[in-house]
Amino acid sequence: MQRQRQNQIETDTVVLGTGYHEMRAATAALVSRLEHSLASGKLELPSLPEVALKIRRALADENVSFSEIVRLLGADPALAARILKVSNSALFFRGGQPITSLHNAVAQLGYRMVRNVALSFAAQQVFIGYGSRELREHIGAVWRHSILTAALAHMLARVRSKVDADEAFLAGLLHEVGKLYILMRVKDTGVLADAAAFQAVLAAWHPRVGQAVIGAWDLSEELAATVGGHETCGLDAQDPPTLMAVTAVANYLAENAETAAADPDFHAKLPRFGALAVDKPTFDWLIRAADVDVRLLMLAFGV
Repeated sequence: MQRQRQNQIETDTVVLGTGYHEMRAATAALVSRLEHSLASGKLELPSLPEVALKIRRALADENVSFSEIVRLLGADPALAARILKVSNSALFFRGGQPITSLHNAVAQLGYRMVRNVALSFAAQQVFIGYGSRELREHIGAVWRHSILTAALAHMLARVRSKVDADEAFLAGLLHEVGKLYILMRVKDTGVLADAAAFQAVLAAWHPRVGQAVIGAWDLSEELAATVGGHETCGLDAQDPPTLMAVTAVANYLAENAETAAADPDFHAKLPRFGALAVDKPTFDWLIRAADVDVRLLMLAFGV
């Protein structure tokens, strides 16, 4: 009986060892592919959907008509529905009656936010739907965190800086796009089985990968730099605060939002935010308002 038990232990050890080495090999292969993609400047990235490109090109034209933007949005029912839902979310809705027409939705959001919603909608089309259920859960978690960061960045930009709030919203939405790319690349590997190693890869690589994704999509250099540097720029923002600083602080607040909501003394434990520091009443408002805004935004974004 003792010999049989010893054999079982040895067998379990062999199986565990084999699985461990396979997971490590999968992680190493992922890192190698990321290194090659960044070094060669060739990300295997699907193009943005045509409707998003058309809207971006149209909005780049200073003479584009309001009716043309509405027409382009109306050509894609799913995007039109997203615009309507976002315009009715707590973060943007300021009226008494729900917005039911695209014309009014565009007027409510403004051109920049229409562009942001179109870009985020396109990014979701690119990244959502890949791989296993476990992988989709990871992707959904990234989007939920990104939406919370976007809402916080938008509010923080409005109350504590001269950074354009709509640009801050977009930076918050896309600050972890590198994680989405990496998740897309692991759909056919066993790397997710080693959770600790995979999280380490995400943490180490997503800023550089995200910056490359923003560049590949030909978005602004400031946005690319923000995505690439928000993890390392530090939270003690200089005056005047930059888009990167607003995004970094919003990301920190999003990561700690649940703890902050449960701990009435959390404000006293905050790190130095420098030029983005807020008093306790403002901090409490940010956390409470973001919670309400994000619930509706998540419904609008379908995550």
